[in-house]
Amino acid sequence: MKSTFIILLSITYALNCVAQVEREQDRRIDFKTLTFKLHSGETLHYDFGMLKVLENRSSTLSKVIELAVLKVKAKNTNSNAPIVFLSGGPGESGIDYIKEEYFQKLFVDLQKDHDIILLDQRGTGRSLPSLRFILPDSDNRQLFLSPARIIELTNEAAAIGAADLNTRGIDIRGYNTIQNAGDLDDLRLALNTETLNLLAFSYGTHLALATAKLYPAIIDKMILIGPSGLNHMHHLPSAYDKQLIKISHLAAQDSSISKHVPDMLQLLKTILHDLQNEPLKIPVKDFGAQKIVTLPIGKFGLQFILRLDAGDSNDFIYFPALLYGIKNGDYRLLQKFAEGRYNQFNGGYGSGIFAIRQASSATKERYDRILKEGKTALLGNAMNTPDIFAGWKNVDLGEEFRKDFKSDIATLFISGSLDSNTPSSNVDEIIKDFSNAFHIVVKNAGHEDMLPSEEVHAAIGFFLRNETIEDKNPTLPKPEFIPIY
Repeated sequence: MKSTFIILLSITYALNCVAQVEREQDRRIDFKTLTFKLHSGETLHYDFGMLKVLENRSSTLSKVIELAVLKVKAKNTNSNAPIVFLSGGPGESGIDYIKEEYFQKLFVDLQKDHDIILLDQRGTGRSLPSLRFILPDSDNRQLFLSPARIIELTNEAAAIGAADLNTRGIDIRGYNTIQNAGDLDDLRLALNTETLNLLAFSYGTHLALATAKLYPAIIDKMILIGPSGLNHMHHLPSAYDKQLIKISHLAAQDSSISKHVPDMLQLLKTILHDLQNEPLKIPVKDFGAQKIVTLPIGKFGLQFILRLDAGDSNDFIYFPALLYGIKNGDYRLLQKFAEGRYNQFNGGYGSGIFAIRQASSATKERYDRILKEGKTALLGNAMNTPDIFAGWKNVDLGEEFRKDFKSDIATLFISGSLDSNTPSSNVDEIIKDFSNAFHIVVKNAGHEDMLPSEEVHAAIGFFLRNETIEDKNPTLPKPEFIPIY
């Protein structure tokens, strides 16, 4: 009996060794060189390939998946550690950023001394497998009436997705921020480099911080734009109250707006009260069905619409005119916003990517604070609906993942003063444990304004070159509100 056990142990050990060798061999990328025309007219030569990684590193039965990787080689042969760009979402394609003119200008400058790596994180973009699944037709017209329907629909979609992914042999437990962090270590090995520089935006900063906690030795420097800490994936309602106060104050300073809307905050309160008693009925076009449907929009509906765009200066500049229109029976702007969001949430597809946000979750203390603040906040808890109330089951990464950690990694935190998605208060909580960090707050910048900003590009360049950042308080022009018509 003992000898049989020893033989079985030996076989198991041998198989594990073989598997380990196979995994080590998979840590390579067979690049092919392609070309792309930049907005400047120049032709860019880049390398594209797929990196094989384990789907679920905590499972001995894990299969292998593939991550899409794009590399732009440094112009200087004596280059520094590569820069890996980590996109937001979760769910955005990092590779697709190469199409943006502002991003091309940024990486062309950084390319002088660094290889630039664009990554489609697991389950996103060109990476395989895709986590998309088909959703059956359902009646989504009640989305803007109360949170109950959107929570119900999200639960239904998650159940359908879990069954679909399971049928396709996809282990949803492999799609979370811890696994994404492990991918960066595998990417480092495949690139044959000791360290990486991480340039991250939005959710990408959440991933970068998880990597700093789990794999600190592999990071040279981090630039975190719109930082979201390990306990920040769900939002504080108070942050959105503060944002609406800022928007109202800016609108009051705009003479073309203030004569119609002297106090946007008070106008919003009045409208929310009215909608609570009597929802509006707004006709919108269902793009999929190619027909007009009528949406009842109540208090929650307006809270939900405003929440989705409150942190983006491209959209909140419509808020005073939107609210003025509602109060005076002109629903054109409300129709535009509602139609866009209805069709966004009325698609025929769902995605397991939403499990990543659910997996990061929040501590009990933060949940308690969210629920308490949501009872009195102007937008209620619309900023966390349906995230904290519904969705994927048994994916939580646990309290250890969300715990604070100390770091001496050289880190540049960049926040926007008008960003409610990832407010600068996030950094205030994080930076106390970082001994080698610098924080700049870009005045008048919303969530989407920072990465395209030339002032931010300059700060990134100074930081990577170990030079003093010249403009410690960059300021963008004040947002220009859409006139009331």
